[in-house]
Amino acid sequence: MNRSQVAILACVVTLRAAQAQAPAGYHVGAHVLLPDSLVEVFDGGRFRLSLTRTARTHDERALIALAESLYPSAERLLGAARDSSEREQLAAMATGVPSAIYKIQPRPAGVPEDRWWLDSFDATWIPFAVTAGAVDYFAGRLRDLARGRGQVSYLPGAAGDNGSFNYHATIHRGSEAGVAYVVELQLRWEYHCGSLCGIGFSHKRVVSFDARGNAIAVSGDTRPRVIVS
Repeated sequence: MNRSQVAILACVVTLRAAQAQAPAGYHVGAHVLLPDSLVEVFDGGRFRLSLTRTARTHDERALIALAESLYPSAERLLGAARDSSEREQLAAMATGVPSAIYKIQPRPAGVPEDRWWLDSFDATWIPFAVTAGAVDYFAGRLRDLARGRGQVSYLPGAAGDNGSFNYHATIHRGSEAGVAYVVELQLRWEYHCGSLCGIGFSHKRVVSFDARGNAIAVSGDTRPRVIVS
C-alpha cells in the first residue's frame, strides 16, 4: 500500500468510524473511557495494574475503541454453555450481581445490556469477551482488593493476598483480502489470597476491520481457561 492509498484509507476511517457497523451477533455498547497508558502499584508491589493501548494515529485509536465496544448477543454468549443446566445458570448471571451474600458486597460486573462476563469464581467475574467494560471492571476489582475489600478471608498462616491485572490493546494493518486493520485486545488477571486460594486467567480478542471502518470479524470470544486453587 503506497502513501496515497494510506492517506485515502485514513480519511475513510475517520469519516466512517462513528457509523461503523457491528458484525452479526454483536452490538456497539455504551462508551467506556479507557486511558492509553496507566500503571498503578499498591502496597509495596503486592498489587499491580497496567493498561496500555498503542495507536499511532487518531484513526487507529478510534478503531481500538470500537473493537473494545463490541458486545456479544445473549445467544452467542449462552452458546458457551456445556449443557442446558449450565445454560440456565449462565442466564441467571445476566445481572452481573453475585447471588451469594457477602460481608463486603463485591462490585457488579457492569451494564447487563453490555454483558461481557460468563460466570464468576470467589466473587470475581470471568470474561467471555475482552471489552472496555471488562477492562473497567477488572481495574476496579483490583483496586478493591488492594484496599482490603475482598470477599475471601485469609487462610491460617497465609502471607497475605496479592494480585495483578494487565491489559494491552494493539492495532496493525491487515494482510488478508478485505481486511484493512486488525485490533488485538488481551488481558491477564491473577489473584492469590493464600497458599490454597487464588484465580488466574488470560483472554484475547481479535477484531478485523475493512477499509470503511466496519468490524467484519471477531474471534476469541469464548470460555477462557481458568486456573483456581
